[in-house]
Amino acid sequence: MTQAQAQGRKRIAVLGPYELHPAARDVLSPDFDIVEVGPPGDPDRDELLAGAHGLVGAVTPGDLAACPVLEVIGIPGSGWDHVDVAGATARGIPVVNAAGAQHAAVAEHAVGLMLSLAKRIAASDRVFHEQKRFLPREHFTGDGWPGWPEEIDGKTIGIVGFGFIGRDLARKCRLGFDMTVLAHDPFVDPDEMERQGVVPIEVLDDLMRTSDFVSLHMPLMPATERMIGERELRLMQPHAYLLNLSRGGTVDEDALVRALQEGWIRGAGIDVFDEEPARDNHPLYGMDNVVLTPHIGGWVIEAMPRLSAVMAREMRTVLRGGRPWRLVNPESRQVLSSR
Repeated sequence: MTQAQAQGRKRIAVLGPYELHPAARDVLSPDFDIVEVGPPGDPDRDELLAGAHGLVGAVTPGDLAACPVLEVIGIPGSGWDHVDVAGATARGIPVVNAAGAQHAAVAEHAVGLMLSLAKRIAASDRVFHEQKRFLPREHFTGDGWPGWPEEIDGKTIGIVGFGFIGRDLARKCRLGFDMTVLAHDPFVDPDEMERQGVVPIEVLDDLMRTSDFVSLHMPLMPATERMIGERELRLMQPHAYLLNLSRGGTVDEDALVRALQEGWIRGAGIDVFDEEPARDNHPLYGMDNVVLTPHIGGWVIEAMPRLSAVMAREMRTVLRGGRPWRLVNPESRQVLSSR
């Protein structure tokens, strides 16, 4: 390739501290130049961003303003709360992600949280590690927490958000544990839910009232922010559990703490927090009827190359003038076409 040809290649800028996985490089490097961009204040930053046609990483309004020829933003994951999507949409810049690449891992994690709560796995493990002594099984019976362990077989799970993760979780719960699966998602055809053996629930309140487990798998957006608050938690049955594997902002954490303290629900499995990293001495840390993990539901070794490769393929599609499958902001197409 001549120097002139090389200079004509589009550029993808990777915003530090994010590092592009080799799987993404394998997809992108044959057609595009990939450059690493340092933090604000780096002497080469402005020049690198000025010629960037694609961005990967946490993108601020300032980053957008520094990229006059930008055509696409890539997210190596599902969530987009770290990207100025509104600013990108206003400029007609597509934001693509890797939705679905971690669906099996997150669905497995939801099952793990259910089992840990119902079978008192985390609760009994804490006893052994903290007290350094054996407590007999009678400790896990009777009223109050921890009380009797339970089966999940035959129970009812309500899934809020029926995308890649919700559908895989539904399949695992139906086939693995003979559970009745309810699903609420205003963007999914109820006939498709029924085809997959799931009971579609149009009104969220009905799902909250009738589920033994409620598992959250929706993106964080204005319509879902604090979607589960005091009202919704009070609708749940006293023996029910809430699982959050979506984003922390979908739940009113103060209301959840009260629900757990006052017995509106029996317990919760939480993989995401409203603010991450969550603050020290968060009230959820001290609750025995809560199982906590640090946003690792999809953070498995098998998913890392998939996430990066899926994102890279979506970016490549946009940079070649095509329509991506995983478009966070479809409104950007309308803005672009109106010019």
